[in-house]
Amino acid sequence: MQIWIWVTILAVIFQSMRTAQSKNLKPIIGDFGASYIRFSYAIPFSWIFILTYSYFSNQTLPSVNYLFFFWVTIAGITQIIFTVLLITLFSHRSFAAATAFSKTEVIQAALFEGLIIGYFVNARVGFAIILGVIALFLLSLAKTKLSFLNLLKSLITRQALLGLGSGAFLGFCTVAFRAATDSLEGTDLIMKATFTGGVSVLIQSILMGLWMFRYSKIELVMSFTEWKKAYAVGFYGAASTVCWFYAFSANAVAPVRALGQIELVIALAISFFYFRERPTIREFSAIILLIISILMVIIFS
Repeated sequence: MQIWIWVTILAVIFQSMRTAQSKNLKPIIGDFGASYIRFSYAIPFSWIFILTYSYFSNQTLPSVNYLFFFWVTIAGITQIIFTVLLITLFSHRSFAAATAFSKTEVIQAALFEGLIIGYFVNARVGFAIILGVIALFLLSLAKTKLSFLNLLKSLITRQALLGLGSGAFLGFCTVAFRAATDSLEGTDLIMKATFTGGVSVLIQSILMGLWMFRYSKIELVMSFTEWKKAYAVGFYGAASTVCWFYAFSANAVAPVRALGQIELVIALAISFFYFRERPTIREFSAIILLIISILMVIIFS
């Protein structure tokens, strides 16, 4: 089996463990605290890897420019919003359902391309998007009686808005990170990508830390007092980032993203065995349908 496959699986496992640990800490340090630790505690691990890789690959750190700082700041801010929305969603839905909502970024990106820049998808991708929309309706109505009125109401529920919002911001964040990475020159992809991630967590920690100091000081303090549990979130986050960037540099984007959808399967397992959450038949069906939809979008785009 090729190494990129194992590395992608590792990336998904680390990412799922980070999210699970964040959910664990949410009742203790709040939504903002559980979001903040994903960035602040990733700083030392990210920069240890960057400097180690720089030394052993005999590369200097990339030269930065104004375009890089613009895009990495946009990426950082949108990732903060995505993270807060996802952590907040855990109060309303199971771990698996919340993760599934966030994964709709692939489908939303395909829709945005058509609406904003006029790039219309082919028939197979269009069919996949329809399947994805059906899956989202099933997720939103997972614990509600199926009816046309409830279907309409499901589009504007708090949980649906949180879920779709998290997916939208994740999609935009991904595009902005790519733009920031592409603006760097003179080093290989792994160095440029991990450097972008390292600068991003610094910016995110400063911006979110200042905001929390002004509006949520208690959660900011709690995020540091719970450091023994929080440091694992930083490690898992940094490790998943390194694995993702290696996988994307070792193979084409589409197969890596396709394999990465096993995160939904892992999320179901974590939800069932670790958090003791019992997804309804409708939730389970929706997640399976969503996996099929996302894979079709990736393969046929």
